[in-house]
Order: sequence, then structure tokens, then C-alpha cells
Amino acid sequence: EALKFSDEMISKVRGKIGLLQKVLAWPFIKLKISPNVISVIGLILALIGVYFVSQQNWLLAFVFFLLAPTMDLIDGTVARALKKGSNWGNYFETMIDKIVDFAMLGSFVLIPGLQVAAVLALGFSMLSSYAKPRVALIIIADNHDWPAIGEHADKLIIILIVLLLASFGLNLIEYGLYLIALIAAIGTIQRMGYAKKLIARAEKKGTLLPYIKKKKER
Repeated sequence: EALKFSDEMISKVRGKIGLLQKVLAWPFIKLKISPNVISVIGLILALIGVYFVSQQNWLLAFVFFLLAPTMDLIDGTVARALKKGSNWGNYFETMIDKIVDFAMLGSFVLIPGLQVAAVLALGFSMLSSYAKPRVALIIIADNHDWPAIGEHADKLIIILIVLLLASFGLNLIEYGLYLIALIAAIGTIQRMGYAKKLIARAEKKGTLLPYIKKKKER
């Protein structure tokens, strides 16, 4: 019953997010703006946010770091509405997302006293992000959700909360960055453990990638 309740809650949340995506995407659809252009707009907004972080203008940094991922939220909706979805577009959008992540976390390196926390947050986030696609070089992998913390949304929420608090005079940014580093480190370990299970399962089923099979046969 608890699992059923959880699934129902997730479905409701996804439904609300889907409605929000449609509302936000509507003007871009009407203007027929390419989804790739929307992704680039998101990157530009993130870079503007980086500038405001460097100026320690926390409120404007919060605004632009909120707007940047909003573009990521709607580009897929626009692509489907305009029938401009493509494999390259999917890849391009994902790469832009990672650049935005890098820009947002990396921006705090510009602030004296935050360099260590920022580097740790950025480094562990990159490790966490790499753990999932790396397994696709060994087995056939899809894009299903992995059971781990430290996802993009988790880190974004922490960044936005600490920036908003800092704009009101409560500067907890360093603690927020250390928290991101911690959950990303835990998430990396969780992903490695899950990858081990997927690889073991593929070995039993004989579904390793062809070049891996050839190596094992030699």
C-alpha cells in the first residue's frame, strides 16, 4: 500500500510538472523557437548568473540560476510540439545541461573562501555524472532512473536555497557546497554499486557489448 501511495504521489507531481512545462513552453512554441536555441538561452542565463555570483549579488544570481534550468525544463516540450526532436538535439541538450551545471557550481570558485567547497562540490558532481554513462561502454544501458542521491535537481535546489538565504543576509553558501559534495560523493558510491549489479547481470545473460565479449574470448 505504501508503494502504491508513493507511485500515485509521483504520478501527481509529474502531472503538475508536465502542465507547468506546457505553460512555460507556450510562447516559445508560438514563436517557433528551435529547442537547441532554447538550450543555448539557458546557458547564457547561467553565465549571467555566474557574473552576479562573482559580484556577490546573491539575489540576481538566484534569479538567473532559476531561469537557466527552466530552459532545460521546456526545450523537450518545444521539440515535441514543433516536431523538431532529434538524436543530435537530445545529445546537444544534455551537453548544454552539463555545461550549465559546471558554470553554476564553478562560479563559486570566484569567491574568496569558497574555493575548496566549490571544487569538492564540482569534482564529486562530475564523478557522479560520469558513473552512469561509463557503464554504457561495457553493457547495453538505457536511461532509466538509478537508485542514488545527488541528482541534478537535488543540487539545484540546494544552490537556489542558499543563494536565496544569502540574499536576505544569511550566508550559508559554503555549507551548501559541502552538502552538495557530500551527497554527490554518496551518490557516486551508490551508482558504482548499481553499475556492478548491472554488469554482473549482463555477464550472466551474455549481453555485454561485442568488443567486451571479444576481449574476454582472447
